Amino acid sequence: MSAVPFQTDQPAAKVHTSLRQSLKAAEQAQQCSVLWFAELKRRDLFLELGYASINQYAMKELGFCKSRTRDFIRLAGQLDKLPAVRDALTAGKIGYTKARVIVSVATPETEDGWLKAAKGTRKELVLEVKRAKQAAKVDPGQGVLMPASAPVVAPKELPVRFQMDLTPEQEARRAALVERLHKLGGVPNNRAELMLEALAALVESKEKGPRGPLASRPPVQIHVHEHAATGGMTVQTHAGERELSQAEAERMRCDAAICQPGGRNTTTIPPRVRREVLARDRHHCQAPGCDRTRFLEVHHVVPRTRGGTNQAENLRCLCGSCHRLRHERGGGRMVNQPAKARNSTP
Repeated sequence: MSAVPFQTDQPAAKVHTSLRQSLKAAEQAQQCSVLWFAELKRRDLFLELGYASINQYAMKELGFCKSRTRDFIRLAGQLDKLPAVRDALTAGKIGYTKARVIVSVATPETEDGWLKAAKGTRKELVLEVKRAKQAAKVDPGQGVLMPASAPVVAPKELPVRFQMDLTPEQEARRAALVERLHKLGGVPNNRAELMLEALAALVESKEKGPRGPLASRPPVQIHVHEHAATGGMTVQTHAGERELSQAEAERMRCDAAICQPGGRNTTTIPPRVRREVLARDRHHCQAPGCDRTRFLEVHHVVPRTRGGTNQAENLRCLCGSCHRLRHERGGGRMVNQPAKARNSTP
């Protein structure tokens, strides 16, 4: 079914029929859009397209605003957790609007009951959700939200893993904070990067001086060893010395301080030029759709191994996650063009 092309001055019956058909077409289009978006998110296909996060892809390639991006990501994430709802949506047994209502309350234990409740009209489904939420307020021990006709399923008190075991209360706090961060925008898609970002913010809050944290200084320094014999790099961790991938090694060579025994410390990019690039890019990652301001590094658009220079025109400010992606993809999608340089102190 497709939308009816608009024509003016039509009789009431024609306008009514065309409007209803167009609304059904819009519903089907939304349904397909969410399923394609969920597939791209589930398989991390945005990485192959040159983006470090699904947020960047949605805002840059799809033209989504922050609220629509957040809505699609939430719905796609819930569909991953609710396979029965996803299958019903894929098969056309429920529409996009009903799916949005169901995922707001359903869990893997209760999704079958909510799908049964969705066999009625959308209005009846919304009323059922309201009744379940009201019952939960009256009886806090209810544990999970379910339609009145659904069998009672005891909630599972299992820890939720997020690089560590969390209690249900801690997970609830984590989810609420992540939701607030998504509303502000610029949240890393990778959980490890999100954890590092949170730790960096905590460190900055403790180290603030009279002028605030030094945005041009990295929050931590990582000591990496380059082995002349093999050309590889290793880093010391609590689990022992580990070798870095070729992409990580190339990323390190872009922006690093070099220390040689018995010699003077040098940098791959002159400090004055590095400060100029950071100021020009306003201390923001220049990857399309990304706006992060922590773990910033300076990237060579044309690698020095291919004749690239340390001139500011060949340098861009990237966050560590986007910088890693550029080297993993052999350059990947071009970063933004440089903004007009601002005055900075050499």
